[in-house]
Amino acid sequence: MTGVTGSPYQRLLAPLTVRGKQIRNRIVSSPHATGWEHAGGLISDKEVEYHVRKAAGGVGLVMTFGSASVDPATAASYGAIALWNPANEPQLRRLADGVHAHGGLVMSQMTHMGHRGSSRVALTPVRGVSDIPEPEHREVALPLTVPELHALAEKFAEVARRLHRCGWDGAEVTSFAHLIEQFWDPAINTRTDEYGGSLENRMRFGKEVVAAVRAAVPDDFLVGFRMSLDPRSGGRRIGTAPDQLLAIATAMAATGDIDLLSVTGGDAMTKPALSVAMGSEFVEPVTAGAAAARVRGAVNVPVMLAGRVNSGAAAEGALAAGQADLVIMTRALIADPDLPTKLAAGGRVRPCIGINQGCIGRLYQHLPIVCSVNPAIRDPQLDRIVRAATRRRVVVVGGGVAGLEAARTAALRGHDVVLLERAEHLGGRAWLNATHGWRPAWQQYLDHLAAELAELGVRIECGVAAGAGDVLALDPDAVVVATGSRLRELPGGVVDADTVIAEVPRPTGSGVAVLIDDDGGFVAPIAAAALAGRGWAVTIATPLPMLAGDVDATQIRFVHERLAFAAPTVLPDLRFLPGPGPDVELEHVLTGAVRSISAPGIVVAAGHRRAENVLHAELRATAPGLDVRLAGDALAPRGFDAATAEGALTGADL
Repeated sequence: MTGVTGSPYQRLLAPLTVRGKQIRNRIVSSPHATGWEHAGGLISDKEVEYHVRKAAGGVGLVMTFGSASVDPATAASYGAIALWNPANEPQLRRLADGVHAHGGLVMSQMTHMGHRGSSRVALTPVRGVSDIPEPEHREVALPLTVPELHALAEKFAEVARRLHRCGWDGAEVTSFAHLIEQFWDPAINTRTDEYGGSLENRMRFGKEVVAAVRAAVPDDFLVGFRMSLDPRSGGRRIGTAPDQLLAIATAMAATGDIDLLSVTGGDAMTKPALSVAMGSEFVEPVTAGAAAARVRGAVNVPVMLAGRVNSGAAAEGALAAGQADLVIMTRALIADPDLPTKLAAGGRVRPCIGINQGCIGRLYQHLPIVCSVNPAIRDPQLDRIVRAATRRRVVVVGGGVAGLEAARTAALRGHDVVLLERAEHLGGRAWLNATHGWRPAWQQYLDHLAAELAELGVRIECGVAAGAGDVLALDPDAVVVATGSRLRELPGGVVDADTVIAEVPRPTGSGVAVLIDDDGGFVAPIAAAALAGRGWAVTIATPLPMLAGDVDATQIRFVHERLAFAAPTVLPDLRFLPGPGPDVELEHVLTGAVRSISAPGIVVAAGHRRAENVLHAELRATAPGLDVRLAGDALAPRGFDAATAEGALTGADL
C-alpha cells in the first residue's frame, strides 16, 4: 500500500485496484439521498453537480443515490432517484462523465425498500416479504410471490445494464433495512416457501439479486453489496442477530458475485438503530470498526467501512487497524468536498462536527439536506468566492456563527474586515452549546473559523459592546449586524434558558422549576437536565405533541437517555399564558382548557426569542447612506444552519 510520501495519511491516499479499475485513494462518498426536488425521481442538475464536485475535490469513489429504486412499485422516498426510469439516462451519462473527468470512479446504489416504502401517496399496498407491520412507518406489506421475486431480481439486473450503458463503473445492491435484509430476519420473514425458514432460504433472494446483476454486466463492472453488521435496535431487538449477519456477509462474499462489501453498524428499522447507523456526536467514532475487522478477516473482497469516520485521522486509523480497505467519509465530504486534496497537501480541512442537524437529520424530517458548517451545500455559489473589484472596509458586529461566516466570506472577497464581539470569546450560542451544553463538537467549527479569519487577516476585538459611534469611528464602507437574539420580555420574571445553561441557579422556594419549551430542540432538555442536576424538580410544558419535537430521528433517543435521570414531568400540547405570577398558567392548544402550576421557584423559557437589532436601526438613522445589513438571528430568530448560511451569503454579497 503506497500513498503520498511523508504524509500522515499514507494508507488513506494509496490507490486500490478492483477488477482492473483503479480507485485513486481509499476515500468513498457513500450513496445517500439529498431530499432535493426530483419530480418523478428524475435526476436534477443540482444533484449531478453535487456529486461531480466531490470528484473534483479528489474523492476516489463517488457513490450516489441512496435508496434509488429499481421498481416503480417501490416509491422513491426522501426525493430519491427512480433508476428504473429510462428518462434518467442523459443525466446518468452526464454525471458519470463529470466524475471521470476529475479522475474518480462512480457507482450507484439500487434497491427495493420492501415494507419500508409508503402507501400514502398512491394508496396502493407496499410490497414485501411477509405481512408483518413495519415498526416505524406501520406499513403492512402485500407479500411478493415467487414469480414476482424472480422478476424483481431481473429489474436489479436491468438497472445495472442501464448504468453500464451510461458509462458507470459499478452498482451497489443494498440490503440495509430494505427488502433483502427483511428476508433475513425471521421476525419479519414468516414465509413457508423456499424464501423462508432456514438461514439459507432467507438468504436466497439476496443471492439471486447479486447473481442476476453480475450476469448482466461485463467483467470490469463493479458490483457492491451493502449491509449492517449489528442492527442495535434496543431492548426489543428488531433485525437479524450479529452472528447471523457475520455468516451472511461471509456467504455473500463467497458467491463470487460481489467485488466490494460495504458494512456499517446500526440500521434504519427503529430510531435506536438509526441513531447508531447515522451516528451523531453522541455515538463513538468509527462505530462499526471492530465488527468490520471481523468481517474483513473472513472475506476475500475489499471491505468499505461506514459510520462516523469523520476525519482523516479516524480514516487512517481504521485502515491501519485492519478494519477496512476503503473508508466511507460521506458527511466529512459534505462538510468539505476538498477533503482528499487538502489531506494530500496538508491543508486545513473544514471539520465535520457530526451533529446531523443539517444533513441526514433533516432528511429524516423530509427536508432537503444542507450542512451546518458548509453553507455551499445549500448555496453552491459560495463554493468559489470571487474577489471584489473594489476593496472596502467592512465592520461585522457579532461573533456568533453568522458574524464569523460573514467576516470570512467578506475577507475572501478581499475586503478589510474588523469583527467586534461584546463577549470575551467568539461563538455566541454555538459557544454556549459547546461549553455548557451537549454539543462540544461545535467548538471544532468555531476553532476552524477563528483560524480561517486569522489567516485572512481579519481583525477581531472581543469584549466590545459596540454602539453606533464605535462602529462609525472605524470608518466602514459596509456593516454587517449579526448581534443575535434575546429572550422576549415576558412578565413574571421568566428566565432565559441560555442563562440557566450557562450558570445553573440553586433551588429556591418550592424547588419546582417550570420550563416552557417553545423551541422544540435541544435547548429545553439541556436546561432541564442542568436544573435537575442542581436539585430542582423539573416540569416541562410544550405546545408540541412531544418533548424536543423538532429533534430529528437520529438524535431523539439521546435526548431521552440524557434526561432519564431527571425524570421530568412532561406536559405536551400546552401553551404558556404569560402573566404576572406567581402561578404559571398553561392552555391546551386544542381544547383551550387552562391549568395552573402553583408558585414554582423558577420559570424558564426556551424559545420566545426576539431579534437583537437595535444597532441596525441606530446606524440607519445616524448614517443613512451607509450599507448596513442584518444576518442570522439579528434578522429573525431561527437555527444555527440558517445563521451560518445567511452570514456567509451576506459577506459574499459585499
